[in-house]
Amino acid sequence: MRRVIIVVSSLIILIGAGWVWASEQGCKIGLVDMEKFQQNSTAFQKIRLKLEKKFSDLKKKLDEEKQKVMKLEEELKKQSLMLSLDAKEDKQRELEKEKRYYKYLYSEFTQEMREAEQDAKRMVGKDLEKIVGEIGDKEGYTLILEKGTVGLMYYKDSIDITDKVIAAYDKMKAEGK
Repeated sequence: MRRVIIVVSSLIILIGAGWVWASEQGCKIGLVDMEKFQQNSTAFQKIRLKLEKKFSDLKKKLDEEKQKVMKLEEELKKQSLMLSLDAKEDKQRELEKEKRYYKYLYSEFTQEMREAEQDAKRMVGKDLEKIVGEIGDKEGYTLILEKGTVGLMYYKDSIDITDKVIAAYDKMKAEGK
């Protein structure tokens, strides 16, 4: 715990020293608000909707399989007194097989969604890195931070370049890049 406090304190001091140095050098600093980007970018919303549709399709398949398992359980309960011992064991084996299949599907779908989210994050991250770099070079920024950066406690709205990033990202995606 002590080690974490030392590291965080050191980071805060370094960032503070950087701010002092930057102000002496006449540096231009920008800021990107990722929450605002995610809410206002139409291209990002399309990616989010695509992921949500994929998730709902997978959830629908999973729900169908769950209903199948529940139906088998219900049948077994209703018929347990009327079935012979062999027929009852067959039904129980079938039920266990369906439960295992459901668990398998659940883990597969969870993994598939996790990978789809990671791929989308990676793709958007690469695109944003490129766009922010281009804006930084073109407009002479020395430093561009994400709003959620540790140690960032105050900033003037005038350094927020999120709207420029949103416009550039949406334009890039509209052009099919």
